[in-house]
Amino acid sequence: MANMVEQVLESHKITFHEDELLPKGLGHNKALHITVQCEDYFITMILIDRGSNLNICPLVTLKKLGKGLHEVKDEAINVKAFDSSQMSTIGEISLCLQMGATWFNVDFQVIDVPSSYYLLLGRPWIHAAGAIASTLHQAVKFE
Repeated sequence: MANMVEQVLESHKITFHEDELLPKGLGHNKALHITVQCEDYFITMILIDRGSNLNICPLVTLKKLGKGLHEVKDEAINVKAFDSSQMSTIGEISLCLQMGATWFNVDFQVIDVPSSYYLLLGRPWIHAAGAIASTLHQAVKFE
């Protein structure tokens, strides 16, 4: 039985290789940002954050996508910001994002705060997508 389990696990391995490292190698300290397509727009500076239990869409990004508040579901929740302050979200919106050849419908909590990213993909997306993120390699891989 153990051999069967090992075979299954080995046939579904996701690996990152040394040749995939940035030129700076192990010496970089970058957060993981990716670029995706959302409808007719390419969105850069999307932060992949394994520490976040929400997917976040800043209000400014929503407006740049041509979306209005009437498209946001009134499902506001209280969240804790990075500085430990409490705030309420505006609500929730579902956006369809393309990464490579794959499309994902992602539910985002909309917040009205200044941000260093255009979208934040947290554990809800990471787990739903079966994604493995490597900040070291600056890459996301899928099964």
